[in-house]
Amino acid sequence: MSLNHMPSKRKQQQGSMLVIALFIIVVISLLAASLSRILSSTADSVANEVYSAKAYYASDSGMEYGIYQVLSNGLVCTAFPGNDPITGFDISTEVGFENCSVSIDCQTIDLPDGRSQYYLVSTGTCDGGKIVAEHKVEAAVTL
Repeated sequence: MSLNHMPSKRKQQQGSMLVIALFIIVVISLLAASLSRILSSTADSVANEVYSAKAYYASDSGMEYGIYQVLSNGLVCTAFPGNDPITGFDISTEVGFENCSVSIDCQTIDLPDGRSQYYLVSTGTCDGGKIVAEHKVEAAVTL
């Protein structure tokens, strides 16, 4: 009787390893997909940080150039509230700023005591394809 009973148990268990193997494959595939998404998100975050830092330093460099123009060259800008771009500053050929540009706007504000105040806005933009970062730096110089 036990000999007849054994083959029926074996027939009932056939295919159970296939179900377990499919379950393991599905679980490992889900883990691999979620890990891939996490790594992709991390790479995008790092690229965003890099371009953001480049845009900040580009705008900071533009501000330094604008202040230099006001202090050393006696630059006269458009009277407030107009914008007058300061030209001649190109950082796109510098190492690390290949896809970056800077625009510097200048406005002159006449103060009641007869002095002039120069309001400068430097905008640094770095284009990394799908990531575009922009920073603005503002300063006022009173002479």
